[in-house]
Amino acid sequence: MRSHRLGRNGHGFTLVELLVVIAIIGVLVSLLLPAVQQARESARRTQCRNNLKQLGIAMHGYHESHLMLPISNSHVNRWGWLPLMTPFMDLGHIHEKLNFSRASWQGDNIDYIRPVYAQFVCPSNPDAHVLREQEFFAPPTWVISNVDYAAVVGDYRNSTGIGEDPTYGNAGNGNPVRGMMSRFAWSARFRDCPDGLSKTFLVGESIGVGCIAQNFGVQSFGSTAHPINFRNDDLLGSSNWPTQGSPKWDHAFGFRSRHLGGAHFLFADGSIDFISENIDGVLYRAMASRDGGEIVSKSP
Repeated sequence: MRSHRLGRNGHGFTLVELLVVIAIIGVLVSLLLPAVQQARESARRTQCRNNLKQLGIAMHGYHESHLMLPISNSHVNRWGWLPLMTPFMDLGHIHEKLNFSRASWQGDNIDYIRPVYAQFVCPSNPDAHVLREQEFFAPPTWVISNVDYAAVVGDYRNSTGIGEDPTYGNAGNGNPVRGMMSRFAWSARFRDCPDGLSKTFLVGESIGVGCIAQNFGVQSFGSTAHPINFRNDDLLGSSNWPTQGSPKWDHAFGFRSRHLGGAHFLFADGSIDFISENIDGVLYRAMASRDGGEIVSKSP
């Protein structure tokens, strides 16, 4: 008669072994997760650069068609420069729907400037698709699309004292508006840049304070008066923008990004460079002027 002995199942795991396996998996995940996150951010940064590259191509297309650059924003029906880029991008169907003879928020226009367009926002900005309620200095209000790229118009500190003449300086700091992209009434041409197209900013990242139409949000332009990634928590954390002339308004015109250490800029020659937030302030402001006579080098 055979005897059958009950023994331990060789295919099972003890509790200790299971805990060891879980611990090993946890260590592997903790080691791999940062690498995965870095890879994702690298992909987002590449897409952000590509967005600016496409804007550069569109800007040169606009210049070729109109023999000048667009103004960064306009008092005529409150249109910014970004809608003018749509015919030269994969957004021509949007341009066909816009009625530029009416204000940007009037009629059917609002239906086409409310959506967030991937070409105009940085993939690294988690708040890019959070729409804000905006007003043009007075009620009523509208919900409007965000954009993360702003035209570089110079190095002035705020909106007060800016005239419509290209040589008109800011009343507060005496800095002239000498960027490639102007405000209001005048338009620059590429030949108006003796400093060199490859050394002069055209567009930069400005997450959180941009707008697709001129006076929704703050503006569709920015200044190099403030350092890159200069932040005002009250401003960026609020659901509404500050009123013109208030202290917070002063902080709304700089360039900033969600990328660590700096921000991407499109140069007038169509090239893209990542500018460190530690760049020398004098050099940074010089790169915003088209005819200041400064000698600058890229990749500072």
